[in-house]
Amino acid sequence: MGDKTLIMTFLNEAGNKVNVSVSGVKDDLTQAEVSLCMDTLISKNVLHSTGGDLKTKNTAQITTRTVDILAVI
Repeated sequence: MGDKTLIMTFLNEAGNKVNVSVSGVKDDLTQAEVSLCMDTLISKNVLHSTGGDLKTKNTAQITTRTVDILAVI
C-alpha cells in the first residue's frame, strides 16, 4: 500500500526555501491543481516562515512511501 505526499517548495521574503507537505493526496492530482494550490497559498498569505511570508513557487513533487504490514504471530 502506498502513501503519497505532496511536497511544495516556496521561496520566502529572505530567499530561503520553505517546504509545505500534504499527505494522502489523490492519485490523479494534476500539475495545474498543484500550481493553483501554491498560488492560493501565496496570494492568501496563510503561511508564514521564519524568513517572512512566502513569495514565489519553487518546486513541487509527489513522493510515495510503501508500507508492508506484517502479521504478528
